[in-house]
Amino acid sequence: MISLLEIVLPIFAVVLVGWIVGRFEIIKGERVNGLADFTFFIAIPALMFRSVVRNIRWETADPGVLIVYFGSGLLVYAIAMAIGLRIFRTTFEEAAVLGLACTFGNSVQLGIPMVVRSFGEHGLVPLMLIISFHSLVLIGLTTVLIEIARGRGGGGRAAAIQSAKGTARNPIIISMIAGLAIAAFDLELPRMADDVLALLGAAGIPCALFALGAQLARFKFAGSLGPTAVILALKLAALPAVVWALALAFGLAPEAESVAILASGLPTGANVFILANRYLVYQAPVVSAVVASTVLSLGTITLLIAWLGPHP
Repeated sequence: MISLLEIVLPIFAVVLVGWIVGRFEIIKGERVNGLADFTFFIAIPALMFRSVVRNIRWETADPGVLIVYFGSGLLVYAIAMAIGLRIFRTTFEEAAVLGLACTFGNSVQLGIPMVVRSFGEHGLVPLMLIISFHSLVLIGLTTVLIEIARGRGGGGRAAAIQSAKGTARNPIIISMIAGLAIAAFDLELPRMADDVLALLGAAGIPCALFALGAQLARFKFAGSLGPTAVILALKLAALPAVVWALALAFGLAPEAESVAILASGLPTGANVFILANRYLVYQAPVVSAVVASTVLSLGTITLLIAWLGPHP
């Protein structure tokens, strides 16, 4: 238990420090945004690029993790939409956002630190595959459904294309593709380049956690209890259970299975609120879900790691 707490508590402690700084504006918002930009555009890409080059082996990479993770995600997404439409009497576009909130996790800011602390750099390989398609599949699907619901079929196709372009321009995705290209030729980084990337990447995890906490301080808990409870139950409990069952059915490798389950149990990502805010759809329940799921995930992720048995 002590070793387990040593994995989880430092991560959430840094998030808490960021929240305190953001809540009391010890560091002003625009400076926090600058730190978040440094994390997203520089530090995390450096970490991912170096990890891919050092750890990826094409003969051991298991694309089955994508089938398991996104097959489970789409199933839970459909269940969430059905609950929204039949029980909460939502509109179709509100149900789509509800589905996204139940399946889209904070795979970068919280997922990368949690996987590294729990499974070491090797765990980033299956997580990298998930992150590569995370936004494209889930946010892309939700965008298309909203556009279709609003009677813009052509807009839906345009939204899908725009989502794909946005994913292709994502610096984290670019860094992983570049790392895969180098790994494909079995090349090694020059010592100096590796040292520079190591220094930049070392800043990625603490900066991501700190920025997450500071950004969460801007969210206010609001919205209906029912939809929020459904999001929490499906995101933190049902989705990991479905991923586990599907991983067993597909015979996924133990490490890939563990990373997929842990990734599925991450709290709802803030990108869900960004999309909800962009379309002015279901904002209050999403805000509540982002805040509540992050707080509750301290307990649920601890239980998941205890069950999975980390191998740092």
